[in-house]
Amino acid sequence: MTEQRIHVSQGRILCVFVVILLLTAGLTGCKSTPTPMITPTLPSSPTQPPTQPSLSAPAIDPPGPQITIEAGKKIPIRANAAGAKRYEWKLQGKGSISETQGDAIFYAAPEAGGEIAIVTVLAFNDQGVASPPTSLTINSQAMGLVRLDALGIPAGFMAGVGDPGGIISLGPISGGCHTDMDCIQFTYRRGGGWGGIYWWPLTCGASGTPDAWAKVQKGVCGVNVPDVGNFDVMNRLTFWARGERGGEVVEFKIGAVDVLPKPGRSLGKVTLSSTWKQYEISLKGMDLTNAIGLFAWIATDMDNPDGAAFYLDDIQFEGLQK
Repeated sequence: MTEQRIHVSQGRILCVFVVILLLTAGLTGCKSTPTPMITPTLPSSPTQPPTQPSLSAPAIDPPGPQITIEAGKKIPIRANAAGAKRYEWKLQGKGSISETQGDAIFYAAPEAGGEIAIVTVLAFNDQGVASPPTSLTINSQAMGLVRLDALGIPAGFMAGVGDPGGIISLGPISGGCHTDMDCIQFTYRRGGGWGGIYWWPLTCGASGTPDAWAKVQKGVCGVNVPDVGNFDVMNRLTFWARGERGGEVVEFKIGAVDVLPKPGRSLGKVTLSSTWKQYEISLKGMDLTNAIGLFAWIATDMDNPDGAAFYLDDIQFEGLQK
């Protein structure tokens, strides 16, 4: 009896174990309803406005932030900002600017020197978003001048071969100058290959003697042009010229490879007309504190097979005064 109960109990335990396995494996034949997954409802985010594209501060030309110009001069100012659709310009101080919403304006400085103005520009994109401002401070200074004949004399006669005096002559003329009665006539005769004249300070010598040329080449007889003219900035050398007939070919220069200011600067060969015309050689970046080769002209037989006669007037150094 006891043994039978034991067998029955073991059978019940086995049955219960099998049922548990079947339920676990889903094989009991009973349909079970799957539990639906519940997705949590998240709070909705507030609607954000679209991001407005930004602009960088405009780049300008001239680059600044500060420049100095001649009194009474008009200069262009340009702005550039990627993505800009229009520009707004403002002026503080003296002078005037052109009316525009474009990328370029003109600034006109007042006639009086010593004035300061500030030009500011903003860029706007197609949504009307403004860039940071860019400003340019403009100083206007009075233009000063020093005439060449106050600094030096035409003493350095030159020729390819032979005596320069035989192929070059000069003299004043009695009328027909650009201004007043102080223009000079120069005559170049072929035969020396080339010829010309240097203006140099009187301390170098009254004529082109070997001793004078030695001083010139050693650089010991120069003049400080900025000091003489009280210049803060040297801008240019200007002069007026005309030919006797028209068609004369002449090179005009200041300095040379072996004459201060070195290496010199040339206007190149100019074909003159029979009417007066003004010419200009830029002096920007040149050191004129010990200038010797103040001005020169050179003509050649090849360019002037019949020689050349021409006139010069109002040769002067110009710059911004302190």
